[in-house]
Amino acid sequence: MRHQAWLNKHLQSLNGKKVVVTGASHGLGFFTSMQLAYKGAHVIMASRHKEKNDVAMKRILEQVPNAHLTYVPYDQSSFASIDDFVKRMKELHPIVDILVLNAGIIMPPKEEVTPEGFPLTTGVNFINVYYLLREWLGFLDQRNKEVRVVFVGSFSSYKARLSSFKELLNTRLPRMQQYGKSKLALAMLHHVLQMNLNLFDFPVLDHIHALLVHPGLATSNISHRLPKWLHHTVQFFIGLISHSAEEGSLSISYAAGHPYTVNGSFYGPNGLGEMSGYPKKLVLKKHFSKGSAQLTYDLGKYLQKEFQ
Repeated sequence: MRHQAWLNKHLQSLNGKKVVVTGASHGLGFFTSMQLAYKGAHVIMASRHKEKNDVAMKRILEQVPNAHLTYVPYDQSSFASIDDFVKRMKELHPIVDILVLNAGIIMPPKEEVTPEGFPLTTGVNFINVYYLLREWLGFLDQRNKEVRVVFVGSFSSYKARLSSFKELLNTRLPRMQQYGKSKLALAMLHHVLQMNLNLFDFPVLDHIHALLVHPGLATSNISHRLPKWLHHTVQFFIGLISHSAEEGSLSISYAAGHPYTVNGSFYGPNGLGEMSGYPKKLVLKKHFSKGSAQLTYDLGKYLQKEFQ
């Protein structure tokens, strides 16, 4: 495993800590799981396919023989699957110390929607993350101790703008715009939780320590749903200017495991254009907070009206 010296220097021992990583079977989630397991965490690998996750576990154990790993099925594409996951976690793993919200998607077939009818990109990357946290966060406050929540965003959110929640429901929006807006919405949700704004779906969550990360331009597997030729083309060109998924995951692991992070902080690579490099603390963009409370409130009211 690479970067062991760096991990030893910057991450605390995570012995006795239980960490959930969504989208853990490949890409950034896989390497984040490996790095946190190396530091002693019990890593719950939450992903869609058990077979792929079994392969991922085997690979981690080859690098970290004493890794403590558990698989829990998790599919972020539907409310029903999220409900099943939350029920299972409440029964089997009621105490969680760190939650890494890594699962996401980019450029799926443009006609695909979630079972609830949301564009697949904005549904998976934001709306269903909101739903997961709405259903689960309050339950995690079992010990009146801090729960660290790491939001994995993207620097595609830097140029994205979002004037209203309804933009996220527009199935005709170009998919890269959907991606940027969904990651901006995730950054706005991070702002609401770190400020503890006491909106009706998230009443007074003093135990939440919310952190935002962008991993730079990493050669992850997030474009795997593209046609094969296009996926390989995207991976090739990204590889020319980016760093590996293993290096990109360092920013996520830093947010999850550094002992002295401050609630509301933002981390990403220190290299040119923030495309690659080791983690550093970044400055939150002003539009990450502008309208964040209204966006979160509108989504909560919409879900209450349409799905309850």
